[in-house]
Amino acid sequence: MHDSRILNHLQFHLLATSISSVQMGESSLQEQGSGRISAHVLQTGRKLKWASYLCSMVIVLQYLMQSAEADPVLGTSRGYCRPVSIANNKTEDCCLPEPKREPIMFQLPNVQKLRVRRPAHELANDVEYVNKYNLAYARMKALPDDDPRSFLRQWHIHCSFCVEAFLSRYLNGTATPYTLQVHYSWTFLPWHRMLIYFHERILGSLINDPEFTLPFWNWDNQLDEGAGQMPQIFLPYNPPNPAINNSFLHEGAVRNPNHLPPKVLPLNFKISDESTGKTSTPEEIKDANLCLVWNMVYNKVSAQEYLGGKYNTSANFASVGAPTVGEPGGSENLHDTAHEWVGMLNNDNYPDNEDMGVFTYSGRDPLFYSHHTNIDRLWDVWQTLPDEVTEDGTRTRKEFDDVDFLETEFTFFDENQDMVRVKVKDTLSSAKLGYTYQDMSAADKLWIDHKPKASTPSFRTTQLSYTPNDYPEVVPNANNTIGSTPVCFKLKRRAPNRDDLKGTQVKHIGELSEGVLMEKVKVPEMMYVRFDVFVDFPTADIETDVDKSDYVGTFTHLPSGVMNMESVISQISAADDDVLYRELNIRFSTGIALRRLGIKDYSTDITVTIVPRFRAGDEDKTITFANLKQEFCESLSRVHPLRNLVLEIVF
Repeated sequence: MHDSRILNHLQFHLLATSISSVQMGESSLQEQGSGRISAHVLQTGRKLKWASYLCSMVIVLQYLMQSAEADPVLGTSRGYCRPVSIANNKTEDCCLPEPKREPIMFQLPNVQKLRVRRPAHELANDVEYVNKYNLAYARMKALPDDDPRSFLRQWHIHCSFCVEAFLSRYLNGTATPYTLQVHYSWTFLPWHRMLIYFHERILGSLINDPEFTLPFWNWDNQLDEGAGQMPQIFLPYNPPNPAINNSFLHEGAVRNPNHLPPKVLPLNFKISDESTGKTSTPEEIKDANLCLVWNMVYNKVSAQEYLGGKYNTSANFASVGAPTVGEPGGSENLHDTAHEWVGMLNNDNYPDNEDMGVFTYSGRDPLFYSHHTNIDRLWDVWQTLPDEVTEDGTRTRKEFDDVDFLETEFTFFDENQDMVRVKVKDTLSSAKLGYTYQDMSAADKLWIDHKPKASTPSFRTTQLSYTPNDYPEVVPNANNTIGSTPVCFKLKRRAPNRDDLKGTQVKHIGELSEGVLMEKVKVPEMMYVRFDVFVDFPTADIETDVDKSDYVGTFTHLPSGVMNMESVISQISAADDDVLYRELNIRFSTGIALRRLGIKDYSTDITVTIVPRFRAGDEDKTITFANLKQEFCESLSRVHPLRNLVLEIVF
């Protein structure tokens, strides 16, 4: 929210600059010899100068007035807080204590030596580390509940920020009418990085070890045996190891007993397979896992595809029909499966899907922090990956340069119980934060170099009777429906043009990434939702192998619970009397898939098949969406207002 005094000062400055410039223009013309310049020419010059500067003033002031309604967010636990809703009309009070002192601004550490985070599966027999790790949690859990460093409050940080207990705020602290949400947007990775950062520093301080690091659950690793299993350090040792005490790493945590070692996390996990007893071979799990990590990380070349969509003070993710809707990136979609698989989804004895299976409770399982440490590691890897996705193959991966992204702030409690305000721009380099990861390049190379084992020609070349015209097009701004069975739509395509470059970080059409965008997908907040998406494969179904060229991605939504703010703030409302919904945009990268299928002509229309994987009991439910369209994805950039001001002043 811009201060009116600043705006008035800018108006005065622009006017003064305009008058001064016109006077200088007149002097310049007169110095050239007034005898050779007619009065008519002089008058015309003055008018042109005035017109140009007045136009500049209007443009700048209009921009600043628009920006006043959409600024970087301040996400803080100070001020308003409300218990969050969970299943069965229950609530959980995750509100955080007020800081004892005024918040301080975060300062990047003076890094002398990088701390190294190591993979959890390699630490199971490191007696010193496991005991030290366990001791840190023992001391954290012994802290009083009103201490922001306590395990209770560490859990509540994730619960409250991720399940909309607070209102989003302008940077000056003024509240917006909208609830704060750090999922479903570009805030997902930066916020969770700093959650892990401060959690790790608190643990280290409790055992007087400034070099302490959290382990990462390296579930994307398909090279090392045991890497994709629930790590042993978070489970009772069998047989017991008298030299190791890890009780505080597993006691009290609710985890799915059907998924203990030697079970390996399948990133294409299907709940239906649990009830039917169907199992996949180790090789099938490996191929599917490599495919999904490649798809959700390597294949997401732009910041918007990997980090997620825009989030600023105009965003209202807790209401249907809001102008700004959520958009999770590939990183968030990939991470959801581990939550689902570890938690007690589909278990009548645990209706709230605790612990990992629901945002409200996931922070009370120590495994949660190890899981997110690996998500953070993959962000580091993503930043270093080559292109080889766009047609040019020369694109550099980089984060948003949008001021709304860089200047967004969040508050955390540090190891001294101080509330710290952190800007997103200070979170983009793990090295600057003082840590790095053990080299896992050999394992990473497997998914980086992965090619679908079924790189077959387009479906239409083997089914001569098939054309996209056999399937309906999506009706824009209508309630297009996804039920419990696959649905297929025709998608019209076009070639990219210069207009697609406007407002982007790239200069050439060949650097744009083609994708499919589902707009305003209306997701019931308390419903588990998962669906796979295939291009040019209209007969894809729940048994279709994802390790195929025509597979372009998966969307997963965990039941997270959300406040019913209707009785508190009139701007927030439920979609109907019984169900809360969330609206999301969902993006799938299609360029490489289409080229592998032999579809290189942009004039060729295709089909998009959506294969839902609903939970038992949800077979009669439907999901609606507003539109399905081709899009050339690129992270949009909003230049800082002051930079725009300078550009407009210069004629």
